[in-house]
Amino acid sequence: MEQVQQWLQQLQKAQRDAEAEADDLEAKVKQVAEKLYSGRVTNLKELAGLQEEHQQLKAKLWGRENRVLEVMGEIEVAQQSLQSQRWKLKQVESQWHGEQERLAGEQATLQETLARLEQNRQRLAAEIDPAGRQLYEELRLALQGRAVARVEQGRCQGCRLGLSVAELQRVRGSGLVQCSTCQRILCLD
Repeated sequence: MEQVQQWLQQLQKAQRDAEAEADDLEAKVKQVAEKLYSGRVTNLKELAGLQEEHQQLKAKLWGRENRVLEVMGEIEVAQQSLQSQRWKLKQVESQWHGEQERLAGEQATLQETLARLEQNRQRLAAEIDPAGRQLYEELRLALQGRAVARVEQGRCQGCRLGLSVAELQRVRGSGLVQCSTCQRILCLD
């Protein structure tokens, strides 16, 4: 849109310049025509020279007027392009505002859910043995948030290695059991 605006400004300047040149040429054409048709010049050579100058100035004027018309056509195209760009910008801004509203609503919902889950986590954490909770927190920090691993088909899903029969028996029993390889707390579905 900025490029189109710059292009439009350049075209408008070119139009003003061409119109000014055309106005100057028109004044010169009038001046020469007055001199030519006033009857004050009687010398044939001078009259012929004035006639030639008048024709040349008229041709130049015609060229300048055509240039003004060309520039005006280009300005019309630029204005249509600018209008189209503004319409597209309004559409994008409208979509962006709609998306912002949707995201703000989603953020509020997620914050409420997070607060509810945090309260639930604190309530459940209070019920857990403090030593087990401390072990979990240490492992969570050390293992990038993955302190617990499921046991599936006799394998720890944290490190994907098979567990010994004794480890499987302890997991099926009660209490906290850690994988001997990755140290994650093991649990069954």
